[in-house]
Amino acid sequence: MRNVSTTSDFTFLQRKLYNTLTQFAQQRPDTEMVHDIPIKLVEEHVGHTTSNSRDHLKKVLKGMTQVQVEFDYKGESPGRKSGWGVANLIAEAYILDDNQTIRYSFPAELKRRLLDPTIFNLIDLRMQYHFTSYSALSLHELVSRYYGFSQKETFREHWTAWSVLLSGSATPHEEFRDFNKMLGRAVDQVNSIEGRFKIEVVMTKNNRKYDKLWFKLEPLMQPELGLSPAPEIVGAEVSKRLKALSLSAKDIEELGMSHDEEYLLAQADYTEAQMKKKDSVASPAAYFKAAVTNNYAKAPSKQKPAVSTDAPAPAPKPPKTVKKPAAATQTAPANQMNVLLEQWGAAQRTTIRDEINAQSPEELQLLLAKYEPQLKKDDLAYKQYKSKGLSPMVLNCLVAIIFEDRFKEAPTSDQLLQFLLSANAGV
Repeated sequence: MRNVSTTSDFTFLQRKLYNTLTQFAQQRPDTEMVHDIPIKLVEEHVGHTTSNSRDHLKKVLKGMTQVQVEFDYKGESPGRKSGWGVANLIAEAYILDDNQTIRYSFPAELKRRLLDPTIFNLIDLRMQYHFTSYSALSLHELVSRYYGFSQKETFREHWTAWSVLLSGSATPHEEFRDFNKMLGRAVDQVNSIEGRFKIEVVMTKNNRKYDKLWFKLEPLMQPELGLSPAPEIVGAEVSKRLKALSLSAKDIEELGMSHDEEYLLAQADYTEAQMKKKDSVASPAAYFKAAVTNNYAKAPSKQKPAVSTDAPAPAPKPPKTVKKPAAATQTAPANQMNVLLEQWGAAQRTTIRDEINAQSPEELQLLLAKYEPQLKKDDLAYKQYKSKGLSPMVLNCLVAIIFEDRFKEAPTSDQLLQFLLSANAGV
């Protein structure tokens, strides 16, 4: 049997919530078409706190009504028919007036399939507490259905197909090495949690390129006792990595609610690589947030890139010289506006940098003392400031702080026009 897949992106939280709603429906009478589940029960199984913010829960449920699930069922015995179908993940969802109950229903035919244990893989929802990434949870659900089978191995498929299945993205990783990083972490997490068996990855090559991939299950001699850890939104590894980039606990929690861990790790890898390049990152925390928003790492993403109308998105590397702004064209006005905003921002940062470099030692000390509280928020930059003074990283961070303090709002159209005219006049 092949996995049930979605035709669009599916987040880690949505998958855990869907497992919870499905199992609850499976425990209800077959004739019950609409189900009421307590939000408290949802929180217990999903492991994410939603009591403080129903808005986030509404967003997740709304997203689930817009996702389609595709069945590609392959019969596993001679003479058994195969089937295909597509349906909305859930038909409807409501938060009732008591603000403590979710009312939902499945499309009729999909519900019939979900109640058929030969088609839908039943899982222990307590296991969801252990997993901190979509890829690990998906891999566990996939391989666990083969536990006890005589073949003790999963179906074989090209690695790009596994990339889509395990990442939850509608598109695979661009490079095998990036997929392999995610796969290795998922396998390690499954093997560290699952007490009945261990899994091993098997790969084949075609013309020296990785091709088919599948998993073998090795039963353990003595199954381990299950534990009941406290639910966590972000795993210890990811939390440690993001704290090293000077992100606050609140920032990490909010990012963990909106993005899968593998996506965050990919952006952390990219940010750390850029930090090794001289003068390329003024503020690791700000750069990482920009990387998450704009997917600098080009990782499989379940989120649509956010479009900000308040301020330009930070460029990967701030330019040191101001170039003549390109004339706007009618072919891509939105893109031209973004370019103009970035050029305007680069010009302002260059001006601020020149102002700092022109100050006397006494004036510079006063300036640093004024903005020291903001510098402390960036651990890496602040440590360099205390040990090396105004290093290139500290200077870049200071420029970013002054820029945010000086320009709290995006420039008006008149300001951009004046900038464009003055830049052209100076050429």
